[in-house]
Amino acid sequence: MIKYSLKILLSLIAVVIVGCSDKNVDNKEHEASNNSVTQFNKSTELFMEYPQLVVGSEAKFLIHLNDLVNFKPVTEGTLSIEFVNQTDNKVTANLDKPARAGIFTPDLKFDNSGSYTMTITLNSNQVSDKIVVNNVVVYSSENEIPKNDEGKSSQISFLKEQQWKIDFATEPVVRRILQTSVPATGEITAKPEFYSKVVSPVGGILLSKNNSNFPKHGTFVNKGAVLLNISPSADASSSIQKVKSDYLLAKSEYERVQGLFERKAASQKRLDEVKFDFESKQASYNSLIDQINITNNGYEILSPIDGYVENISANLGSQITSGQELVTIINPSRLILKANVPASKFEDANNSKDASFKIEGLENELLVSALGGRKISVSSGLNLENRTIPVYFEFNNPQNKIKVGMYAEVFIKDGEMQKCLTVPESAIVDEDGLHTVYVEIKGEAFEKRILKTGITDGGFIQVLDGLKEGERVVTKGAYQVRLAALTPGSAIGQGHVH
Repeated sequence: MIKYSLKILLSLIAVVIVGCSDKNVDNKEHEASNNSVTQFNKSTELFMEYPQLVVGSEAKFLIHLNDLVNFKPVTEGTLSIEFVNQTDNKVTANLDKPARAGIFTPDLKFDNSGSYTMTITLNSNQVSDKIVVNNVVVYSSENEIPKNDEGKSSQISFLKEQQWKIDFATEPVVRRILQTSVPATGEITAKPEFYSKVVSPVGGILLSKNNSNFPKHGTFVNKGAVLLNISPSADASSSIQKVKSDYLLAKSEYERVQGLFERKAASQKRLDEVKFDFESKQASYNSLIDQINITNNGYEILSPIDGYVENISANLGSQITSGQELVTIINPSRLILKANVPASKFEDANNSKDASFKIEGLENELLVSALGGRKISVSSGLNLENRTIPVYFEFNNPQNKIKVGMYAEVFIKDGEMQKCLTVPESAIVDEDGLHTVYVEIKGEAFEKRILKTGITDGGFIQVLDGLKEGERVVTKGAYQVRLAALTPGSAIGQGHVH
């Protein structure tokens, strides 16, 4: 929903007025065009204007075509046209290129009256399509043409040339499954097992000659990869050797007593004592060798997980102490969303199984379950500072686009799913607190609608009143259409130019 300042409004009105003043080319073509067709096809939008058709009279067709991928004009390609009526009379035309960007202008003459089916075939490197237009009427004489009693229209004129110059798009009003939700704030954190601060188990020096592959920020490392090499002090070396010796002695003693126990020469109590001592020293030794490789040049510090080097806390040539933090490694392939839910909505959060969230830098709202995620826990305690209860979700992070530390706008799903008539949130223009949209009535004519809305979910808003299924609303460029409505002479039939 969009709010605008008066200053921006006035400046953009000026832009629209200037833009419209450049559209006087082919005004006569527009004035002579009594028929129009707007049709959304497989790949293109067709907006066609043509005069009343009479046998023997040449007629100019204005065929506007734009690509539905980006709503930009078709700028190259060939167009073949065929008209066929009930008695199999045919009229054809072939055009090598558009007369100008987005517009083909064939001149056609019909020798027989009747209702024709028009088939348009577009072949282009940009976009190709086959378009069928039914009921193109050709009259025997001008006397047969019905009188046009259409008065002035209140529809808003916004020409194709204006649409093509801006970021513009429309979407149909369709039914989607929406779900009520509880809004919350949140943040993205790493999974504990996917986050590691590597500390040095020994004291020593980071010698440059032994660290030619010193880690760089942002590089990916595999579990067990060498991060850096520490040349240990004499005390550190003897300490590590002692851990290894203690482990080997404990192992030997355990194996000896175990043999005696099997021959009933040692008690169960003695076996339990040496087993406990062995397992304790084994854990210390395994922990050590999981972190380091002992080499002739010193001790290689190994990565405990797969991940990216996030932070480096030591420099080459520096003195290292035992327990000093060296490198932080993060694996962002699976992350945690911590949602801070208002205490008053605790029951809804407790019962929910899913959530969606928005983060800065990504346009689309993301659904936890769609990312292979799930709710993992609800905190048993209340955050007394902001009166919220943390709710935790975990999810996959495709292409690592979501970063640890990002803040999120979260929507905890708490209601029943229901199929609703919807429009994208981007279609809504907030005008004096009213939800309004602009509906494309035909290719260059729009109508303002005030909506009654309901649920907001996943970037879509439920429409309770004001729209019908299948109508197309402006989802990009709605504000410019609004400005066109404020421009003098913008209504269809009041100085409509092209």
